[in-house]
Amino acid sequence: MKRIVLYLDPRSLNDATSYYLDIIRRAATDLGYIFYISESINEIKSRDVILTITSNNFIKGLALRPFCKTLFWSQGVSPEESLLRENNFFKYYAKNIIEFIALRSPGIKFFISEAMLDHYNNKYGFCSSNYIIMHCYNLHYEKSKNFDMARYEIPSFVYAGSLSIWQNIDETLQVYKLIEDKIPGATLTLLTEENKKANSLIRKYNIRSANVKYVALKELNLELLKYKYGFLLRKDILVNNVATPTKMNSYLACGLIPIYTNAIKDYSENINLNNFNLKIKTTSSIAETAKTIINFEKSVKDFTHLDIEIQNIFNDYYNDNKYIKQIISKLKRLENI
Repeated sequence: MKRIVLYLDPRSLNDATSYYLDIIRRAATDLGYIFYISESINEIKSRDVILTITSNNFIKGLALRPFCKTLFWSQGVSPEESLLRENNFFKYYAKNIIEFIALRSPGIKFFISEAMLDHYNNKYGFCSSNYIIMHCYNLHYEKSKNFDMARYEIPSFVYAGSLSIWQNIDETLQVYKLIEDKIPGATLTLLTEENKKANSLIRKYNIRSANVKYVALKELNLELLKYKYGFLLRKDILVNNVATPTKMNSYLACGLIPIYTNAIKDYSENINLNNFNLKIKTTSSIAETAKTIINFEKSVKDFTHLDIEIQNIFNDYYNDNKYIKQIISKLKRLENI
């Protein structure tokens, strides 16, 4: 009996990680594996393949089940993210060591972007071919549900997510302030749990036409269908360079026009809406960014073509079957190691 055991802390699961893991499960099941989830190392046998999605669980699995084959999903650059959040250099160096060990192990690595692969190559000399690049997403696009022409007549903007330091919310609000001064009828909605902080920022930047809402995750997609533009402005730092935020997938799946920066390298290279592109250079000033968006809004466009551009992205970039085939191929190789 072949088993892949997902060894994890259940707190690390969310909609995005669950979908990602389900793609791995589907590939493993096609190869005859039983996919099993466990919080206890005691349930893992020596012939199992251990799948982990955090470096801490990977190290525990490696230490206590050293003869098991491994699958390691790197969701982000953990040391650098930790340093941004906590500014704790001891934890930063400890996470570097764990990351180095995980990358040196002989199992399959799952990366979320080409930029992440380049980062690991530059930082650790990672040069193995035993990896898969699978971007973060959890939604598909359905025109019948998501393409309502009426919403493109209204300059409605939305930001969905947390207000973490690398999310660039201050600059986003400064950009929007210039937009609302030039475009009558523009609105901004912040969909976040951080109500107090969001309202404080709105007051700070003297924004008139903004409101803050919280919607449950299961209702988020229905809410996003109300808007025209989705903000995804990020600074040019490593954490953003290697990321593939599910926010882009959510915006596109709901028919929004994403406003994003080329700091997210994978999106800069792979997300192309042609005439509907609002990709901003990180070197652009707040005024220049606002002007680009204002000019786009004032231009005349046939939004029936937006559907075609979004569908093209989902046919390739967010394609389950493409990733399942890659995983099956790598798992076959792993069986022969």
